[in-house]
Amino acid sequence: MKRLIATVFILLLYSFSFAAMKAPDFELKDEDGKVVKLSDLKNDIVVLNFWATTCHSCRKELPDLEKLYQQYKGKVKFYGIVIDTDDPKKIKNVKKEIGFSFPVLIGNYQVNEKYRIIGTPITYVIGKDNTIVKIFIGPQPVEKIKEAIDKQVNQGA
Repeated sequence: MKRLIATVFILLLYSFSFAAMKAPDFELKDEDGKVVKLSDLKNDIVVLNFWATTCHSCRKELPDLEKLYQQYKGKVKFYGIVIDTDDPKKIKNVKKEIGFSFPVLIGNYQVNEKYRIIGTPITYVIGKDNTIVKIFIGPQPVEKIKEAIDKQVNQGA
């Protein structure tokens, strides 16, 4: 029980230490080889989901994120950042198998370090001012992520 409490405490500290900070910039290729820079997405609300092809929780969460992606098309940019493969063919096959269509960026060690990726899934909601507004560690009910997105979308309304 003490271990569980300590783990929860550490995860809470982790999430609070990043909230309201500027999102670290990155430059990653998507599964088609196109370069995406976070700095090019300023003035956009961005959702980043760090995931792995072998992560069972990720496979359950990604279809829910797809629903949000479809709902917020044109208002919010969604990117999955895969951390366990750089094979575009494998990424496309897994996307088809799981059932999601939002763009996937091929992660690297530097981005994992900048975003303190200690496991998957981890989802970041980034505001139009490039500030991290919410971090979700582990699989989350889609309603929680939607609530964080709605808050950002409604600020710009």
